[in-house]
Amino acid sequence: MKKIFIIACESSGDHHGAELVRAIRREAPAVEYRGLGGPRMAEAGVQLEDDMTRISALGLGDVLRQYFTYRKIFYGALAALKEWQPDAVILIDSPAFNLRFAKKLRPLFPKLPVLYYIAPQLWAWGGRRIHTVRRTVSEMLVILPFEKKLYDQAGIPCRFVGHPLLDKIPPETAEAKKHARSLLSLGTEDLRIGLMPGSRASEVRRILPLLRDTAEHLTRALPGAKFLVAKAPGIPDTLYEELLQSAAFTRTFFHSDFYDHVRAMDFALVASGTATLETALLGTPFFLVYKASASTYFMGRMLVKVKYLGLANLLLDKPAVPEFIQHEAVPEIMAHQAAGLIKSPAGMACMKADFRKLREILGEPGASSRAAAAVISHLRDVPSPAPDRPAAHSR
Repeated sequence: MKKIFIIACESSGDHHGAELVRAIRREAPAVEYRGLGGPRMAEAGVQLEDDMTRISALGLGDVLRQYFTYRKIFYGALAALKEWQPDAVILIDSPAFNLRFAKKLRPLFPKLPVLYYIAPQLWAWGGRRIHTVRRTVSEMLVILPFEKKLYDQAGIPCRFVGHPLLDKIPPETAEAKKHARSLLSLGTEDLRIGLMPGSRASEVRRILPLLRDTAEHLTRALPGAKFLVAKAPGIPDTLYEELLQSAAFTRTFFHSDFYDHVRAMDFALVASGTATLETALLGTPFFLVYKASASTYFMGRMLVKVKYLGLANLLLDKPAVPEFIQHEAVPEIMAHQAAGLIKSPAGMACMKADFRKLREILGEPGASSRAAAAVISHLRDVPSPAPDRPAAHSR
């Protein structure tokens, strides 16, 4: 039986990892899985060394505060891999953890296939990491069309598999939106605005107060508005209650049926991350909001090389979605601009038209299946590896 060690460090990676494992199973059922991930990967059949979604961090400050936790997990996973001796390794996103893991791994297993699914955003952070990728990764499985050109130019084996969100989110239609609103018992005149403060506790602490204050201003500008607040898995309800206990607006929380809720919304305020692209593909107009620790923001300003933070704007190569970042995330300003957009049928239609173009840019569904085919090809080509040094027998 072939063996795969797979690592995902965040909630979105956990989801993509689970879908990839299921896609591999459909074509190669006799494969065993171990690694790092979250509840979705565990449900898909991965034996977890640790649940990474319980500690996922936002930015440099959060990582430093949890350094020793990450270090223990890192070396524990490395020891488990050396003992288990898999036939392939799959790394998903999270380059701060995964590229370092690949660097430690490669000298031990020079011929072991290491596949990187959902590539490091070298196009955003500059090319410093490209040399590490070249030395440590067997093949990149990229999800954005422009990434393949970057890796091809660097001489790194790469294939474009498409974006996995296209497998989950069908094209937006008026019927789909009507159905979603009916599930929430919403009429055509009911105005619903989403507040999506992120998937990490540290992120929610920084961003939900901004969204709360913006919602209070919007309530005055749009008296009929009611709000849908997204709760992330693994974050205690008490955190949301603490941050919203004095909020002066009508709200409903949701933590399941995410796509139905977002599709039913008229507008949303969304923390930077995967949820922004999901919201765009679901056809719901939104503003992007981002606030990090001072250290993370300072480092980001020094290192980031792109015009926009949001993936929708990057792919469209224009500011289709307003971005409110750090000191620019002022509730009064966000509320004023949001109210203006919501009251403008032409403005809302223009943003929705841009979102339809995104789907064309991202290609066809089937990313998980194409990524699975790449993994299986490596499993068939390479015999089970043996480490260059004795395996560690203790964790």
